[in-house]
Amino acid sequence: MKETKKKKVLELLETYPVRSDTAIAKDVGCVPSYVYNLRNKFELRARQEKQIVSLLDAMPAWSPTDIARAVKCSYRFVKEVRDKWKQERETSVSVASLENSARQEYKTSVLAEAVGVSAEVQTSYEEHNDIPPQPLATRGNLLDVAKAYITKDRQADHGDAEDNFSRIAQYWSVHLGTPVKAHDVAVMMALLKVARIKQNPNHIDNWVDGAGYFACGGEIANLQ
Repeated sequence: MKETKKKKVLELLETYPVRSDTAIAKDVGCVPSYVYNLRNKFELRARQEKQIVSLLDAMPAWSPTDIARAVKCSYRFVKEVRDKWKQERETSVSVASLENSARQEYKTSVLAEAVGVSAEVQTSYEEHNDIPPQPLATRGNLLDVAKAYITKDRQADHGDAEDNFSRIAQYWSVHLGTPVKAHDVAVMMALLKVARIKQNPNHIDNWVDGAGYFACGGEIANLQ
C-alpha cells in the first residue's frame, strides 16, 4: 500500500511539479509531510541526473564508477541514466536520418513520377540533390513528394512511424519534465520546419517535410 502511494506521489510530482504538497497529499490520501520528503528526494534525483548527463557529454572516457563518485550517487543510478542518455542520442540520430535518408533515396525517383520530367532534368536533380524550383514545385507535386516520403515502406530502417514518434515523446517527456504525446512530436518537428521556412522560404524541402510531419501527426492523433 505504501509503495502504491509512493508511486502515485512521484507520478504527480513528475506531471505537476508546481502543484502544492497539500494538494497532492489530498489526491493520494497521505499527509503533506510525506509528499514533502518525496519531493526533496525527487528533486535531488533530478539534479543528480542532470549532473550525470553533463559528465557523460563532457567526460566520455569516465566510467560509471567515476561518475558515481563525482556526483555522490549510486553506480546503479548512473547506469540507468547512461542507458537512457544513449537511447536519446540514438533517437536524435534516427530523427535526422529519417529526413536525410528519405531525401537521398526517394527524392529524384518520386519527383520524376510526380511531374513527368525528362531524363536530362532528372539527372540534374540527382546531381544537385534537390527537388525542382517553380513552376514544377506546385502544391500538388509537393504533396505527392511528401506522400511518397511518409508512405514508403521503411520499416527495416526506422520502424513504424507511430512507434518511433511515441518513443521520441517518452524521451522528450523525461527531458522536459512534462508529458509529451506522439502527435506533439509531429507538431514540434513541423514547427522546426516552420522556423527554417522563416529563415529561407525558398528552400522547398522544408515545405515538403512540414507537410509530411503534419500528415503523420494527423494519423497518429486519430489512432490514439
